[in-house]
Amino acid sequence: MIFNLLIVDDEAPIRKGLSEYIKWEDYDCKVVATANNGEDAITKINENDINIVLTDVKMPLLDGIGLAKYIHENRPDIAVIILSGYSEFEYARSAIQYHVSQYLLKPASKDQVIAAVKEVCEKIVTSKSNTRIKESELAFLKDQLFQQLTDSNVIDEEKQKKIDSFNLDFSHFYVAAFQLPKDFNEFSKLKDIIKDQQIESHCFRYNNMVLTAYFCDQNSYIGPIVEDCKEIEYLFQEQYGKQLDIGISAHHSTAKHFSKAASEAITALSLNFYSASHIIAFSRDYIANRNIFPVDISVRLHEYETAILQLNFKAAKDVISTLFSNLQSNFTDEASVKNICTQIYLISYRLVMSTYNLPMDEKYVKMLTESSDIFQLKSIVSDMINDLQIQLTQSVKKYSSFIEESLNYIKEHLEDDLSLEQIAQHIHINESYFSRTFKKECGNSVISYINNLRINKAKELLATSNLKTFEISEAVGIHDPAYFSVLFKKNTGMSPKAYRDQFVNV
Repeated sequence: MIFNLLIVDDEAPIRKGLSEYIKWEDYDCKVVATANNGEDAITKINENDINIVLTDVKMPLLDGIGLAKYIHENRPDIAVIILSGYSEFEYARSAIQYHVSQYLLKPASKDQVIAAVKEVCEKIVTSKSNTRIKESELAFLKDQLFQQLTDSNVIDEEKQKKIDSFNLDFSHFYVAAFQLPKDFNEFSKLKDIIKDQQIESHCFRYNNMVLTAYFCDQNSYIGPIVEDCKEIEYLFQEQYGKQLDIGISAHHSTAKHFSKAASEAITALSLNFYSASHIIAFSRDYIANRNIFPVDISVRLHEYETAILQLNFKAAKDVISTLFSNLQSNFTDEASVKNICTQIYLISYRLVMSTYNLPMDEKYVKMLTESSDIFQLKSIVSDMINDLQIQLTQSVKKYSSFIEESLNYIKEHLEDDLSLEQIAQHIHINESYFSRTFKKECGNSVISYINNLRINKAKELLATSNLKTFEISEAVGIHDPAYFSVLFKKNTGMSPKAYRDQFVNV
């Protein structure tokens, strides 16, 4: 269901900001018209199918109060939200006789405007008797409930009533996050594919992705859900020729954990770049920084990672700017902010290593840990992204085809016993010639390159997993834990334990 908005304000920048700088489609809304005063608004109301009017108070010809009066007397089916300055607020409240739905005090934040519109949308539907509510309107109410569960882990009496009214059983469930390709924004087409599957679920749009709640019986396990996701991925690829990325949460058994499950699914989604199957199930043994952030933070971090992958540094900086604005406005505690900043560092580190095999400056870990306030943290993260931009944009270089093949082979077989002879045989190049060319193009010997790659991979695992040191040693292809510790200290100046301890209390 789509709700049509009319934006009314005599100041063009405000009209433009309210109509263009909010992604209304994310909230099942569409701005169908704007007006610069009350009389212009009445004309637009008579020309368009309007559900909600968002209006200023002070305007020439006919002000917001007069417009509210007209709507009340002539189009009572239209909801009105009034924006007013502090000095006009009591005057605006006089419009209560005209059944104005919401009053917002200027300057209202984007989040306040969105929250007011979402609340009014829900009231429009729920104000109808049950016999008049259409199937599409019921689906809208159900979507609203799931969005509320995603945004908050508090299950109050009102939410519980909605859960009961929809006969939802959260005793056993998973959440899957579906990421559409960048150039494909038709969310309804993906939702149609998901709804056509036989497994019991409910899907809804959340920001720039589709979340699906999978409900299962007590004895169910994740296998059928993975298979369902594979089928959805296949059907989407077959119909639209585009790739989906999918993240699946751990198992949960209470509605208050729905937000956590959604965050787990989005966190798992972030690791899809490193999976050939494009489907990742959440694992507590390999999730960055061993923290699960609130879902809105997870979404921002995922957007940051996507932007860096695409070398879109403007988008990455915009995401971080929005993230810090939210952290400041919410007075987020110091430990949480530092954890989030460390996660930004780890995302950057992982991408640099996995994509470009480049080192990441580790000075930022210490700087983040020792920072004294959020403004320092924001500055440090900004400097880190600027350095990252320079490093990545200058690092795109072409190797000889056989060197490129050898790099891919090393990356794919890092856990195995690798030797110069073995790699040269694989790419069908003379061993001596391969060794000389590799050092010339990569700036390091083959063995040094492999060791550096293994140590960098070990650093990532130490920072982002709960694996024991001997397990990490095995995972990076160094099968003697004692030798691994010696090599690690030689390369980093500290033991594996000391390196891991940098991240534990950040």
